[in-house]
Amino acid sequence: MTTLRITVTDVTEDQYSAVVQALRDAGLPPSQWSIKTQEAEANPSGPALWVALVLFAVAIAMLLAWIWAGEWRLGITALFPFVVGFISFGLSISNGKRKP
Repeated sequence: MTTLRITVTDVTEDQYSAVVQALRDAGLPPSQWSIKTQEAEANPSGPALWVALVLFAVAIAMLLAWIWAGEWRLGITALFPFVVGFISFGLSISNGKRKP
């Protein structure tokens, strides 16, 4: 027995309910179709973004202090806020909404 499988891609949020209703009206059970919505672009946001920006500014200030004062420990210490800022920036990126 052959089974028909339908995949609908790049459906916007406005079109999602209309496509689901059309597939149900056609008498297709949900096990035979899948709908892939358009992915929202990942945008950094929230408090983690601001923490990352502050830590990047601290790292830059420490590197400038290293250049100005000639103290190598400031340059090495600047790596810590930079790494933590990079991690915080990664956590601030959201992947958008996903429909089942």
